[in-house]
Amino acid sequence: MIASSPHQPLAHPILGTSSTNLMPDSFLSEDGRDILFDLKLLEDKRRKVSEIKGNIIENLEILKNRRIISVGDRVTRELLASGKRPEVAIIDLKERREVNCSTIFYLDGYLMLIARNPAGTLVREAWFKVRKAIEISSLGKNVVVIVDGEEDLLGFPAIILPPEGWVMVYGQPGIGMISVNVDRKTREEAINLLQEAFLPI
Repeated sequence: MIASSPHQPLAHPILGTSSTNLMPDSFLSEDGRDILFDLKLLEDKRRKVSEIKGNIIENLEILKNRRIISVGDRVTRELLASGKRPEVAIIDLKERREVNCSTIFYLDGYLMLIARNPAGTLVREAWFKVRKAIEISSLGKNVVVIVDGEEDLLGFPAIILPPEGWVMVYGQPGIGMISVNVDRKTREEAINLLQEAFLPI
C-alpha cells in the first residue's frame, strides 16, 4: 500500500479532493460535517432558496424501504399517519407560522432533541443537532429535532449530512410533498446554494 503524501490534499467526504476548488471560501468544516459560523439568509436569495428542489411525491410507495429525513410539521405528520416513520424528523411545532403541536402526538417512541434556530438563520447549534440525530438513527433509534424558531432552512443539513441513499422529504405549500435523493449531485447543489445564499452573522 502506498502511503499518502502529507502534502496531498485530503479527500472531502462529500466533494472529494476537488472540494477546495468548488468551495474556496467554505462555510463548512474541513470534514464537511459542520458549519463554521452561524449563517443568515440573504433577503434577495430567499426566493431562490424556496424554489422546488426534487420531485413531487405522487405515491408514498416510492419511499418504501428508504431511510427518510423529513423537514416540516405537516409532512412529518402525514408520513407518520401513513405508516412511514422517518428515521429523523425536523419540526418546529408550527404550520404556516401558526403554533400547531399536533405532530408531537404521532412521535411515540422517538428520541427528542431540542435546537435553537431563529427565523431566517442557520445556526451551528441546530446544524449539530441534525448531525447528532442522524448519527443516533444509525443505531436504530428514530429521532425528532424540535426547533425553537424555524426549521425551514434545516433542509440544508438534511441533504448535506445523511449518507448517500437517504431521501429528504419536505412540504411545498399548495403543491404537496417533495422528495430529494441524497447523493453527490444533490449535496454539491446544496453546498453551492449555501455558499451563495448565506452570510456569516
